[in-house]
Amino acid sequence: MAATPQYGSMIFRGASGKTYSIDLYVSDVNGASVNWDGGAGAGAGTPAFWIAPENVTLVDYSQVTGTADTEKIRLTANGRPTMHVLRYALHLTTIATRPALNIGFSQGTQISALQISD
Repeated sequence: MAATPQYGSMIFRGASGKTYSIDLYVSDVNGASVNWDGGAGAGAGTPAFWIAPENVTLVDYSQVTGTADTEKIRLTANGRPTMHVLRYALHLTTIATRPALNIGFSQGTQISALQISD
């Protein structure tokens, strides 16, 4: 199938109580990095990571439906895969009752994600 890029977002809560809402661009290519908002929106040419400005907890991930080639993402921290795999079907923007997330990252962690197909 032909890749069908889509958008998403992650919401992090900082230890200070501040909320960080980061837009994502998912190219729908197996093994490719997710692109993160570098300040002017997320797109094909934006950074492949976000650096946590303080200790943060990922509390929500939402993904627009419609990808053709990938079904989930694996979170990485400082270039290393974590055990956290988020399947799009559970985190679609159209689902009001997405699962609550509680995934912590330390200040300065370079957070990224890899796209995966089944």
